[in-house]
Amino acid sequence: MTRFIASDLDGTLLQSQGTVSLENQAAIQKVLAEGLDLIFVTGRPTRWMSEIAEMTGYRGLVLCANGAVHFDLTTNEIVHADLMSGNIGLLAAERLREIDPNISFAVELARTSTEFLTDQNYRPRWETKTPPPKVSVEEMFDTEIVVKFLARPSEQAVHDADSFLAAADAALNGIVDITHSDIHDVLIEMSLLGVNKGTGLARVAKDRGFTQAQVVAIGDMPNDIPMIQWAGLGAAVANAHERVKEVADLHLPTNDEHAFAHLVDHVLNN
Repeated sequence: MTRFIASDLDGTLLQSQGTVSLENQAAIQKVLAEGLDLIFVTGRPTRWMSEIAEMTGYRGLVLCANGAVHFDLTTNEIVHADLMSGNIGLLAAERLREIDPNISFAVELARTSTEFLTDQNYRPRWETKTPPPKVSVEEMFDTEIVVKFLARPSEQAVHDADSFLAAADAALNGIVDITHSDIHDVLIEMSLLGVNKGTGLARVAKDRGFTQAQVVAIGDMPNDIPMIQWAGLGAAVANAHERVKEVADLHLPTNDEHAFAHLVDHVLNN
């Protein structure tokens, strides 16, 4: 019997415009009213979580940075973080430069101020009011609190999101965990080896006393695959990447058709 629901955010719980539908807001409250546990599991950094708390009304724990950071929305504090060492990060950068000498890098850090650093050429996915500090890769890892390492190919490299992931995965096998979270953005996301949404969810479920069979996970992109495969029931939205659909047990409508609410109804009625 399901006791714990894990949901991705972008492309899953959130609609395409980044909003939360009334149907999904109601479904969140229904989950909590029924005494089920809920957790959001996202590639987003902690600095993007305050708006999620405001939109959803949810004030519990979330897994950020693809499972590397366990964050408390009530206290705005990091509960747990899996850090990438400088040696590993610099080795990953070296291997990636072999496939694209002009590749650019950024890091997410485990702290609540100056969380994001980029090199001189990195183009952030979203513009920010205050541009992130620009430093060398060596300086990024001098911080010793990196939770996610990001890499974007140069304009000279010919890649889409999937082909870039495949090339990088071959270069980084056994060094880091690697994924991508947006089919329209050619960007790879790296975590400490063995750290992903699946391992993060497994750790939290164990801490809360839930078995694998009691966990349901829903998502849409390759970074969701580890948790969808690990959960007792894994669900994919209709707008999901084909690889996600292939591993899912349950197929739901799109995020814009309130897939999360459909999942909650499925869980409560079965």
